[in-house]
Amino acid sequence: MKKPSKYLIIAGTFFTSLSSIIIRFSQAPALAIAAYRMLFTCLMLSLPVYIKNKNEFKEINKKDFAMCVISGVFLALHFASWIQSIQMTTIANSTILVSSSPVFVALMNYFLLKEKITGKMAAGIAMSLIGTVIIGTGSSRGSETGMMVGNVLAFLGAVSVAGYFVIGGFVRRTVSAGVYVYIVYSVSALVLVAMCLFAGIPLFPYPPREFILFFLLSFFSSILGHTTFNYLMKYYSSTLISVATLIEPIFASLMALVAFREIPSLYTIIGGIIIISGIYFCLIKKDAAREEQHP
Repeated sequence: MKKPSKYLIIAGTFFTSLSSIIIRFSQAPALAIAAYRMLFTCLMLSLPVYIKNKNEFKEINKKDFAMCVISGVFLALHFASWIQSIQMTTIANSTILVSSSPVFVALMNYFLLKEKITGKMAAGIAMSLIGTVIIGTGSSRGSETGMMVGNVLAFLGAVSVAGYFVIGGFVRRTVSAGVYVYIVYSVSALVLVAMCLFAGIPLFPYPPREFILFFLLSFFSSILGHTTFNYLMKYYSSTLISVATLIEPIFASLMALVAFREIPSLYTIIGGIIIISGIYFCLIKKDAAREEQHP
């Protein structure tokens, strides 16, 4: 089977970047948004996954299943913290901080999977992170207390999504994308529903407008976004995929300009150029290194 293009990572990142815009339009509580996002995603995937992968569900071993469950918990924690951060800080701040996950992914892969971090890869990560710091420097405004809490939640979202990326990179070596994402998304949905019940956050009623937003969030950001990442994890390192998601703040900031008149500062423009350069460096250099090893 032909290896899919690495540039699909950028396409997936574009769709995940839509999530911050959709979330900002919603007036529902963050946990309810997260829960419905995953519930709708599971509902849409149920039939195609069952038709294509029904036999594989019976064959999955206990270790892989347990890893999928843990990944689902990480994903639930990611959505719970990050979606709340969108409601407390700026879109730029939230997407920038949650996109710092490559640092944690690279470290986890290094210590747990012994994945080598080349000098070129480290340089690309460093460039991208410098860009996020520059953007963050010029994007602080609003309530200091609320923004501080929102920024912390976005940072926690980065840590938890790193766990999700690392486990995905490991499990996808032997488990198909359909089975992996369905188990992970189902566990994530159950955990988020439980969190809503525990916190006393109602799951209904909400106006039709909210359910339309939940559907759009599920279809574009989860199925076309996160599922693309999970599909590509069989072919590319989770470190590389997480680095590529650093372009999300650029997409989100541009859309926020159109939707909410959030004008990007000079810091955002300069930082964005550095981020894109770092991502390009990682994608091109890492792929070139692999081609040298496997001509």
